[in-house]
Amino acid sequence: MRYIIYGAGGIGSSMGGHLQRTGCESILIGRQGHVSRIAESGLRLITPQDTYCIRIPAVTSPKAIEWEPGDIVILCMKSQDTEEALRALIAAGADSCNLPIFCAQNSITNEPAATRYFERVYGVVVGFTGIYLEDGSVHNPVEGNAGYLEIGKYPTGIDTLVERLESDLQKASFAVTRNRNVMAAKGAKMIGNLGNALNAISDGRGDSQHFLERVREEGEQCLSPAGLPLENRAELMRRAKAKRGVNRLPEGMRNLGSTWQSLTRTQGSTEADFLNGEIVRLGKIHGIATPFNRVLQSVAGEMARAKESPGKFTADELYRMARH
Repeated sequence: MRYIIYGAGGIGSSMGGHLQRTGCESILIGRQGHVSRIAESGLRLITPQDTYCIRIPAVTSPKAIEWEPGDIVILCMKSQDTEEALRALIAAGADSCNLPIFCAQNSITNEPAATRYFERVYGVVVGFTGIYLEDGSVHNPVEGNAGYLEIGKYPTGIDTLVERLESDLQKASFAVTRNRNVMAAKGAKMIGNLGNALNAISDGRGDSQHFLERVREEGEQCLSPAGLPLENRAELMRRAKAKRGVNRLPEGMRNLGSTWQSLTRTQGSTEADFLNGEIVRLGKIHGIATPFNRVLQSVAGEMARAKESPGKFTADELYRMARH
């Protein structure tokens, strides 16, 4: 088996790096600068326990891979890049009937998108921090283990491949739970991730608590009438807390989430359209007002396109914008 990690950012490089260093053959697919640096000097994977220099194959396109039986793809790119990635896999000759696709991404929109192209689709709840701000180097600042993951078939179930991935990830120092209702857990995780854009826009400034309550309330109100699986968020957090290691950021390093990283690195896009925007879409269908999610989607999109850094508005200013 080979693990093809498509989307070698903070999460993908951490997963691929840990799998590779513990004997699971892996390949990273990432951006040119990151891939070039890895080819030159290896992947620098920094954890509280150690700093690893990992020799791992890295390419910029699925077309550079000679596909083999037993390959597994783990999607780790932001959700706005998923559709393009799925089409690239098909164009590269990936077997749509047999190639397993694991969606290790925040939104609940990725698994349905993957089933348009691939027969075997799986969901992954990502419960760890990966920070990618410099080419060739990623931080996995979790002490005790590399982080927490839940995995299962889409839309429901568990099979022998889930069990095999669980074993390999555990060997790679991750805490893993098999979950036959993984999409209900991903729904709960998405409710938490609705605040990612708030952290990115505000850079942590202002009183975010009231805004977060409203934005998550809108999310819960929209998922239920849509018939989408959603477990109690507190239950997911309880499971994760029981197994997940503790974050230990290096001195002087800040991290306010994946959307904050996207704005910090001026990538030109964020996944707010597939987190907050998905709630806005569902609200429109079911007649539910979603002003707090809408303002986050709108402002985060404008800032990304203008390549503005985090901190344009405080949480209090955003609250007033959503109320009006």
